[in-house]
This record gives sequence, C-alpha cells and structure tokens, in this order.
Amino acid sequence: SFRQSTVALALLCAATAALSEVVVGSIQGAAAVAKVPLAFVSTILLPIVGNAAEHASAVMFAVRNKPDLAIGVAVGSATQITLLGFPASVLAAWAYGEPLSLDMLPFETACLVLTILGVATVLPSGRSNWLKGLTLISLYVVIALAFLFHASSETRAPAAAKHKRLG
Repeated sequence: SFRQSTVALALLCAATAALSEVVVGSIQGAAAVAKVPLAFVSTILLPIVGNAAEHASAVMFAVRNKPDLAIGVAVGSATQITLLGFPASVLAAWAYGEPLSLDMLPFETACLVLTILGVATVLPSGRSNWLKGLTLISLYVVIALAFLFHASSETRAPAAAKHKRLG
C-alpha cells in the first residue's frame, strides 16, 4: 500500500543517512591508513561506491541499446549534483555556521572543465562507438591518477606553515 511504501522509504532514508554519517566519519582515517590522499578518496572512490546503482543502470540501458536512457542516467546525476547538491551543501553549511564555498582551487577547476569538454565532445552527435567510450574511460583514469598524485592543499599546508616560520 501507499502508506507502507512511504514508511519503508522513510526508514530506508534514515538508515542511509546513518550509514552515510559513518562513512563520512571514517574517510579521513581510512585515507590516512591507506596512505591515499583524501581528495582521491572523496573525489574518485566514494562516488564510485555511492553511485554503483546508477552506474549499473546506465550500463544496463546501454547494453539494451537504449542510449538516451543511459546518457540521461549518467549525465542527469552529474547535473543534479552540480546544480543542486553542491549549492545546497553550501547553503546547509552556512545555516550551520560552517565555512564552505563554491571557490574551487585551480586544479579542481581544471579537472571540472576537462570533464565537461570530454563529455561535450561525445554527446552532440548522439552516436557512440568504442573509441568514444575508450576516450571517456581514459579521461576518467587520467583525472583519477591526477587526484591520486596531486599534492593537495592538505599535504602542502604543513610545509607552507614550516616555510613561513623559517622565513
């Protein structure tokens, strides 16, 4: 019934929120133990795990030769996060008195622009082939490796503070 479905959905949302808190609370420790940059974990690994159902459905639609649905799932999710999730997070942080802005560092901005350009080269024709898919996967791997090896501000901050004390 509608009421049972609503109750089940509310319970599952509450459980998901609780588990999300556990994941968020353990990310820094896990990144430190694995000696992987926090930016890599939060930008590459966490979205892969968090969006596994969306990824599976996009692949399933593509295999069934329904590219419109596959692209809609893949691009729609990114659009939702960019236009709703990111600004909503800033507003929520503001409401809680926590500092968070839309001001991204040049590295993150360059990755975002590179991603947009990569997707924009594939989507306009409405057709795909193995080379376009390989190109997008290669772009993803390059960006993932860039986040893995990029010296983020969290790793540069202690060195900068040390340099400031010496100077």
